[in-house]
Amino acid sequence: MADINAIMIVLLSVIIICLLFIMYVMYVRIQQLLNEVSELRGRMEITGSELEQLTRSVEQYKRIRG
Repeated sequence: MADINAIMIVLLSVIIICLLFIMYVMYVRIQQLLNEVSELRGRMEITGSELEQLTRSVEQYKRIRG
């Protein structure tokens, strides 16, 4: 009976260690994805001066074409 308990303890310990490793890998991947989202958000933000320049460019284009 003691052998079965020892085997179960070892088996469950190995499973817990594997699950902890998987959690660590998932944590690292989530951090990578959050960094990528931050980079994309930074690229998508438009400042007020950029928006004004874009508006002026569109108005100039309309005047030239129209």
